[in-house]
Amino acid sequence: MTQSDVRDLDSLDALRKAVERLADRLCLSSHSIHATLNRVDEHFSVNQVTYWRDQTRLAERELTAAQDQLSRKRSTVRPGERVPATEEAKNVARWKTRLRLCQDKERLARRIAIEIQQVCEKTRGPSAALTELGEVALPTAANRLLSLIDRLRAYQDGQDPGA
Repeated sequence: MTQSDVRDLDSLDALRKAVERLADRLCLSSHSIHATLNRVDEHFSVNQVTYWRDQTRLAERELTAAQDQLSRKRSTVRPGERVPATEEAKNVARWKTRLRLCQDKERLARRIAIEIQQVCEKTRGPSAALTELGEVALPTAANRLLSLIDRLRAYQDGQDPGA
C-alpha cells in the first residue's frame, strides 16, 4: 500500500468553516442587495411618480383657482373702468410655471423609473446567482469537504500512531 501523508486535517476543517462563513456572508449580502434593489425600484417607480403626479394635480387646482380669482376681479369692473389685477395675474403666471415644472418632472420621473427598472432587472440576475452560490453551491462544497475530512480522519485513526 502506498504511503499517504495525512497530518493536518485541522487546516482542512478551518477551510470548511471559512467556506461556511463565506456562504453565510454571501447570502446576507445578496439578500441586502435584493432589498436595496426593491427599495430603489419602489422609490423611483412609485414614490417619485406619485409625488409629481400629486404635485401636478395640486398645481392644476391652484391654477384654476387663480384663474377664477383673476376672472372675478376683472368681471367686477364697470365698463370704462379699469381695476388693477396685477397680483392675481402674477399668481396665475406663477401657477402656470409651477404646473409646467410639475408636468416636466412627472414625465422625467416616469422615464427615470423605466430606466431604473431596467437596471434593477439586469442586477437581479447576478444577485440571484450570488444567492444561489451562498445558499446551494458553497454549503454543498462545505458538506463535501466535511465528508472528505471525516474519511481522512478515519484513515488517519487507522494508521500506526508512531508514523
